[in-house]
Amino acid sequence: MNNLSPRYRHWLSLLGAGLTLGALALPTQAVVYQAESYSNFYDTTVGNSGGAFRSDAVDIEATTDSGGGYNVGWIETNEWLVYGGLSIPTSGSYIVRMRVASPSGATAAVDLNGGSIPLGDFAIPATGGWQNWTTVTRTLNINAGTYNLGVFAKTSGWNFNWIEVVPNGGTSGLVTVYEHCNYGGWAAGFNTGSYDGNVMTSLGGRNDAISSVRVAAGYEAVLYENWDFSGASVVVTGDNTCLSNFNDRASSLIVRPATNSGTGFAAIVSETQFNQMFPGRNSFYTYAGLVAASKTYPAFAGTGDLAAKKREAAAALANFSHETGGLVYVTEIAKGEYCGDWDGNPATCPCAPGKRYYGRGPIQLSWNGNYCAAGAALGLDLRANPDLVEQNPTVAWQTALWFWMTQAGAGYRPAHDSMVGGFGFGETIRTINGSLECNGGNPAQVQSRINEYQRFLNILGATAGPGNIGC
Repeated sequence: MNNLSPRYRHWLSLLGAGLTLGALALPTQAVVYQAESYSNFYDTTVGNSGGAFRSDAVDIEATTDSGGGYNVGWIETNEWLVYGGLSIPTSGSYIVRMRVASPSGATAAVDLNGGSIPLGDFAIPATGGWQNWTTVTRTLNINAGTYNLGVFAKTSGWNFNWIEVVPNGGTSGLVTVYEHCNYGGWAAGFNTGSYDGNVMTSLGGRNDAISSVRVAAGYEAVLYENWDFSGASVVVTGDNTCLSNFNDRASSLIVRPATNSGTGFAAIVSETQFNQMFPGRNSFYTYAGLVAASKTYPAFAGTGDLAAKKREAAAALANFSHETGGLVYVTEIAKGEYCGDWDGNPATCPCAPGKRYYGRGPIQLSWNGNYCAAGAALGLDLRANPDLVEQNPTVAWQTALWFWMTQAGAGYRPAHDSMVGGFGFGETIRTINGSLECNGGNPAQVQSRINEYQRFLNILGATAGPGNIGC
């Protein structure tokens, strides 16, 4: 991005460190940005010519490239896209790959931090069609740090599907296979491609000797029983500590962009998007824990059309973010007793000796009555062991979803009902904090929740929909 438009430079100068929307968590993993998941843009034409995924001026269409999804098209000279929060954990050699298509060829440029660190031009070859895809690559050194990644159109006439940054060398790769369970023994790394038995072993893998696998977000590994991609197979879409049904059986493998993002909540919010939402979260708040907890309440982000599901996911996560400072705090700072006669009958839910019922988890569950009610719904004795909410990530997420799905709180209905019923995000705020924030109680806090909601909607490619966004 040499010749940047003033608008691009101005926006990068305003972007603060808090707007970090992606992460390269481990040196052995890649960060992948889908073209349509930009955090800001400059487009020279009005409207979305492809009519897909988002409703701003960037032109997006469904792609026929492997893995499906969307691509950005109708690209004109000087247009640009920005992807926030590229975290480089260690200085060294990295590979930057772009997935592109062009009937006649074109040129793109990639940089960091609004052109202050150019990563060079990418020559896009003539692929013979708008949906004939190829991957262009550059290998370069990048210093450790957190950056905003920019893609700039030096010429028009090309389509863009995704861009990734992956460490170069050693056992690094999109997929790393290990000799033993729990990532022990020898290791070998593989990037996108097909590896028959001969190639796999030449790169450090061993026939019939793979027991655990790590897979970068946005990718999947297909392990085959025979050396020529035949026989039984298994698809691995995340880290797997032990291939219990395929241990020591793999003789060939394929690494490719993920063909789907799972079912339920995982189909609405990917792990990559979750990491974009919460780049500085406490490690206690795991994506896996949230996905597991969502299975307890399948209607969560599972009701209505795709837009409605995305809105509910964004609304819930925005409120959870607000309650925990961006999923930073597992427990409240001022830990009170929160032991009370919650329903007029002291015998219903007496406080356990020595236990305290201060706020814990994404919704900061408080008071003995709520611990009893949530525990009863989840089949857990949270009265006797409230500490479980700060010890088990899945339980913590379950308590938050229990409140979201079933409790009217200080409002008129559960937050889930407000979202799927078209009452709007503002009513979820009322359910959680009532007059303490709504009806002029604390407009700054209401706006803070709205800001998070709108940010998450942008990441998911959704709009606020019907109802009041504030309260």
